Amino acid sequence: MSIDDDVLSVEEVAVALGVHYMTAYRYVKRRALEATQVEGQWQIRRSDLEAFVSSRSERRAKAQGSPDSRRTADYHSELHRCLVESDANAAFEVLRSAIDSGAGMEEVYLDILSPVLAQIGASWARGEIDISVEHRATAVATRLVGQLSQRCVRRGRHRGNVLIGGPAGERHSLALAMLGDLLRLHGWDVSDLGADTPANSFVHAASSINNLVAVGVSVTSDESLASAAELLSTLRRAIGDELPVLLGGSAIRDVAHARSLGADHFAQGARGFIEFLDALKTTSATPSKDSAATPKSGPKKAPKKKPAAGDTD
Repeated sequence: MSIDDDVLSVEEVAVALGVHYMTAYRYVKRRALEATQVEGQWQIRRSDLEAFVSSRSERRAKAQGSPDSRRTADYHSELHRCLVESDANAAFEVLRSAIDSGAGMEEVYLDILSPVLAQIGASWARGEIDISVEHRATAVATRLVGQLSQRCVRRGRHRGNVLIGGPAGERHSLALAMLGDLLRLHGWDVSDLGADTPANSFVHAASSINNLVAVGVSVTSDESLASAAELLSTLRRAIGDELPVLLGGSAIRDVAHARSLGADHFAQGARGFIEFLDALKTTSATPSKDSAATPKSGPKKAPKKKPAAGDTD
């Protein structure tokens, strides 16, 4: 690798490493590759790139010579075993191996951890494992997300505030925690209310957040659909029609289903939510009503509460 310039852009780093631009960008975002942001552009010193290449080569050589190298070959099966056996330390090592091999946090959460949790949940639903196994696996996964959250910190200017949560009766908060981390990684400030949030509490939070860009509601079970519809109706009356409200989660089938419950848009997974927000901040044209991931207007602030008698500025 021959590099003449002392300071490189992310595009130049991608060419030097022979990887896609987004892969190089993920190295920078998770701080595996040291970089400095100057006037909105990431700059990487040649010495830091060379140190990154050297460190990565050493890790790969060590992994290839280790009896544990099987973990880098099949993250899914190994993580599945660790979660079913409730082995938190080994599970963390599996995910750390994936990260050391170049996986970004989005891949770790959405392409490794989430599919394994879905597999375990499906096994319980078919009666193949006891619910205690599923609960212990979820508890370990929650600990993993807590350990990994520190990697989902973005330096620089933030893009706005997003409110997420689950309606009353919703019991699953892990998906919300992962979504919140990924949104923060993309530069958003996130208020995560967690699962089982009463409608009035959702309204209170939405009304107290300045520069609120969007509200996301996650529903993972059919039993929560009625409370989700009530929540969306209550939210809409309180915050008006301008602030976009998204509905997602495994219990929401499609755009039509989301809108029948009162949402403006359907977020197909965390990536769909992120894509919606990216478009919201960059698109000014009014989209078609049939679009599931394109906003209908620019971001709006939540309306301020009327001051009570005796309040002063």
